[in-house]
Amino acid sequence: MGDAMIEESAAAPEAQVGQDVTITTVMKYMVNFLEHIDSLVSGMRADISSLRSEVSMLRDELRQRHQTNVDNQAVNEDDDEDEDDDDDPNKYIVSATPPARKLVIFYVNGFLTYIPRHPEAVILKNGLYEFMQFCLQNFVVAIWSSNMRHNMDRVLDKLHLFSDHFLFVWDQSKCKTEDKFTYCKDLNDVWNEFTDFNALNTLLVDNSLRKMIHNPINNYICPHPFDAASHSDDNALIMTQIYS
Repeated sequence: MGDAMIEESAAAPEAQVGQDVTITTVMKYMVNFLEHIDSLVSGMRADISSLRSEVSMLRDELRQRHQTNVDNQAVNEDDDEDEDDDDDPNKYIVSATPPARKLVIFYVNGFLTYIPRHPEAVILKNGLYEFMQFCLQNFVVAIWSSNMRHNMDRVLDKLHLFSDHFLFVWDQSKCKTEDKFTYCKDLNDVWNEFTDFNALNTLLVDNSLRKMIHNPINNYICPHPFDAASHSDDNALIMTQIYS
């Protein structure tokens, strides 16, 4: 049945901006991102295992040298322990294994929701709750918007079932201002504050390449935005749950 649905989807006309192509593209990228990082981590673990073997051999050699020095000199027990600590090469080895789950950071207006300029109503994408459940089960999720906080609060009120599970919710005040109209998002600010995450396990979803000037190219994706004109026909999130 799944294959038939995929073939039918392939035969359909090209999706309009804000419809299936938006979330489907993001989801495919997220899955590829997970597989790519898992492959990197597997290679890193093999490298670390080899490095630890070399460190173990080096430690044995250092201990032999240290024992020789002890035999030739009168060194008290406390000094022995200090010197042994200084010669231990393991203190220079740090873990290169990132957290099991990766961090995905979403922008709000144009991806998860549409925020009208004047009305108070916030329009949610079809299937948003199912999509957020999928993300929270597979990723660490955060929200970063270039909107002001009061606009963010309107969205969070709609997402109250999930807002307590977000790693952070950042607004315009966390962006870097390049000009009067462009608020850039620098992932280094995230990595400095949340040190479990880095370029190996973070994906930022945003609608503007101009906001990405501070970030490595492999750490962001910029899908087409969702707009009010297409929201009534948008079923991308629902279709994503079927395909996954």
